[in-house]
Amino acid sequence: MKVKIILGTAREGRKSEKVARYLTGKARELGWEAELIDVKDYLLAYTHRWKVTPEIERYRAKILEADGLVIVAPEYNGSYPGELKILLDTIYDEYEALPVGIVTLSVVTGGTRLLMELRTAAVNYRMLPVGQVLFYNVDDIFEGEELKDEKYEERVERLFKTLEKYARALRPIRDEVREKLREERL
Repeated sequence: MKVKIILGTAREGRKSEKVARYLTGKARELGWEAELIDVKDYLLAYTHRWKVTPEIERYRAKILEADGLVIVAPEYNGSYPGELKILLDTIYDEYEALPVGIVTLSVVTGGTRLLMELRTAAVNYRMLPVGQVLFYNVDDIFEGEELKDEKYEERVERLFKTLEKYARALRPIRDEVREKLREERL
């Protein structure tokens, strides 16, 4: 199982980095190939997916090898960060039949508004949202890099099991889509 964890904010002092690194480590503990994709490594100023840059091609290649995706983002003004939107918009067909878990962070709401918006966007990209974990008060539930709240550990474990189940079920569709994309590029 190859999973990509997208850290969806480039803000300094971001608490979501702690969560994204925790998720990456947990996925590796399951024996998965887990890679963190940090949006700050792809800071683009446009969303024109036909203007392919080396950064977009690098991101595209990572998504094409993924069996599943987890997006980690804080809620900003009732939605998700602009740099995440720009990154997601750089490709389209490559997302088809990709199961996605959404992990949100917010002190007050846990990111429920972000979750609604990102689920809608994921469906538009033809991804399949399969689960979510909402983190409240990250500083209170982490001790250093370790998650100290068992409820969240259980939620993450359930998210990963669900992600794997759908990744296996959707593999034939992803393989068909990716073969077509390879043929188009030739």
